[in-house]
Amino acid sequence: MRILLIHNFYQQFGGEDQVVLQEMERLKKDHEVFFYSRHNDDLLTLSSVQKAKAVFSTISSGTTKSQIAEAVAAFKPDLAFVHNIYPLISPSLYHTLHALRVPIVQVIHDFRPLCTNGWFFNSTGVCEKCKDGNYLHAIRHKCYKDSYVFSTLYATTMSYVRASGALAKVDAFICLTEFAKGKLQSAGVDAARIYVRPNSIDATKVTPSIGSGNYVAFIGRLSPEKGLWTLVRAFEQLNGPVLKIAGTGPLEEPIRKYIEEKQIANIELVGFLSGEQKAEFLHGSMFTVVPSEWYEMFPLVMLEAWAAGKPSISAKLGAMTELVEEGQNGLLFNVGDAADLAKKIDLLYRSPQLVSEMGAKARRLVETRFSLQANDELLTEIFGKVCGVSRQESNDAQQLA
Repeated sequence: MRILLIHNFYQQFGGEDQVVLQEMERLKKDHEVFFYSRHNDDLLTLSSVQKAKAVFSTISSGTTKSQIAEAVAAFKPDLAFVHNIYPLISPSLYHTLHALRVPIVQVIHDFRPLCTNGWFFNSTGVCEKCKDGNYLHAIRHKCYKDSYVFSTLYATTMSYVRASGALAKVDAFICLTEFAKGKLQSAGVDAARIYVRPNSIDATKVTPSIGSGNYVAFIGRLSPEKGLWTLVRAFEQLNGPVLKIAGTGPLEEPIRKYIEEKQIANIELVGFLSGEQKAEFLHGSMFTVVPSEWYEMFPLVMLEAWAAGKPSISAKLGAMTELVEEGQNGLLFNVGDAADLAKKIDLLYRSPQLVSEMGAKARRLVETRFSLQANDELLTEIFGKVCGVSRQESNDAQQLA
C-alpha cells in the first residue's frame, strides 16, 4: 500500500510527534510511505508581513494545496494518514485530498476541531461549551494561549472546518480511547467512521523491575491541568512516601518555592528527563501518579511505566477510567481530591505485594493489548476498510452540525 503520511510538528517536541515518527518507521516495513510535514519552527523565521499572512493560512493554506497536489500526482497514494494539521498545514488539506480522490484517515490526538485548544479545558476547568459548534465561548475565555487574538483565530478556523463540511470528507477517524470516540459521536460524527486504536509500546525493549523502587514518580509538563497542586498537597499529608517530579513547565518555580517555604522534605524536583535517564527514573520508582484534571488522551508515559512494571494511580476522569483498571494495573482517585489521592498513595506504599501484583498485570497489558503487533493489526484492518469504501459513500457521510 502507498501511504501519504501527514503531520505538522510542534515547536516543543512531544508525545504526538514521537508517535508519528514511530508510525512512519513501522509503516515503512510493509508499505511505501511519502512523508509530508511542516514544522512550527518555520514561524520563527518569518517577517512581520509573512507572519500576518500565516495567520490567514491557518484557515486555508495555498502552500498546502499546491504541495499536496504535487505529492499526490507524483506518489499516487492509496490513502492519506493524517495526524496534526494545525497551524501550517490547515484544514484545506481535507478539501484538497477529497478533490483528488484520496481517502483520508485522521488520527484524533486531541479534540480539535470540537475545541479551539483541543483539550476541553480552560481557566475554568474542564469545558465542552464549544463542542456543538459555537466557538464564541473560546474567545470569551481566551482558551488558546490566553489570548483574544489567537483564540479568535482558532475559533474562526474551527468554525470553518465545521461549516465547510471538511470533516465529512474524512473517511475514518482513529481515536486512542472509547472515551474520545464518544466525544466525536456526541458532536455528530457517524460512529461507523470512528475506530479505536490505542497507543502502543515495544515492551521487548524494556526490562521490567516489578516490585522494586523507593519513591513515587510523576513525569510530565508542570502545568495546572496536570494536577500538580493536588499531587503536592497530597504529599504534604503523608509521612514516608517520597515524590520525585520529572519535567519542566510554568509551575516549576512556583512549586519549588512552595516546597521551600513549607519545608516539605518528601518532594523533589529532578528536572526534565528523556531517553535512558527517564527509563532509569521509572525503574527506580515504586509506582507513578497521573493526577491530571483535564481529559488526557492516552499518555505515552503511562505505557512506559507499565512496561517497566509500575502501576499507576490516576485521577478518575475521562479516558483514565478505561485505561486504569481499578485494583488491576493501578488505582483511581477523585479528581482534584488531595486527601483521596494521599489515601491511595499511602495504601500502595504500605502494600508492596499489591504493588508487585499490579505491576505484573500492567506489564502483561503492554505485552498483549497495547503491543506493537496488536496495534499494527488494527491499523491494517482500518486501512483495508477505508480503501474498500467507495468515494461516493464517503461523500454521503454525515456532516457535523
